[in-house]
Amino acid sequence: MANISSNINKRKDERSFYFKLKLSIFIVALWFLVEILDRLFNLNLEVFGLKPKSTMGVLGIFSFPFLHGDWQHLISNSSSALVLFTALFVFHEAKSLKILLLLYLSSGALLWLIGDYGSNHIGASGLIYAVAFFLFVASVIQKDRNSMALSFFIIMLYGSMIWGIMPYFVQENVSWQGHLSGAIVGSVLALYEFRNYKYERPVFREEEKAFFERHPYDSN
Repeated sequence: MANISSNINKRKDERSFYFKLKLSIFIVALWFLVEILDRLFNLNLEVFGLKPKSTMGVLGIFSFPFLHGDWQHLISNSSSALVLFTALFVFHEAKSLKILLLLYLSSGALLWLIGDYGSNHIGASGLIYAVAFFLFVASVIQKDRNSMALSFFIIMLYGSMIWGIMPYFVQENVSWQGHLSGAIVGSVLALYEFRNYKYERPVFREEEKAFFERHPYDSN
């Protein structure tokens, strides 16, 4: 019976994971659909990017993550988005969609405030920065084994993202202000969401403890 129950739970976990992965794929597929339509019909949708401190540019808060300069730009953002969005859905299942929506809107709103007047920002990299920083800060606060593993994973794969928020380390046409907006929003939202969180050290049964905890070395 225990094996049957374990197999059922395993299958449920697998179905849940694949659903979250498909949700991430669906979001990224929307980006590809917009780019295909833009190229196919010469729509020049880039003009609807986010234009800071401009009344007309407010629309860009909603549209700019869906717009990309070229296929390389889109593919680069898509690969990171698939990993990070799925991680968000897995590790913060209950609130993941609300968190993603808040990061999406807040990062755009902050970019509209701090960006240079006359500039036009496109691409989902600001949102990707927001999700990455949210996941990292939340993992550090939670401190449990899975969360710490996630934080190390983010550092190993995306640690170099820190240079993307500094104007001296990015190419001229890269929106470091968009990256910075995402980093700020992601960090602040994680701190707010876990403001009342208290880490509880797990209690293990004797047989679950590490070998050296069960058999301490006595030098005497």
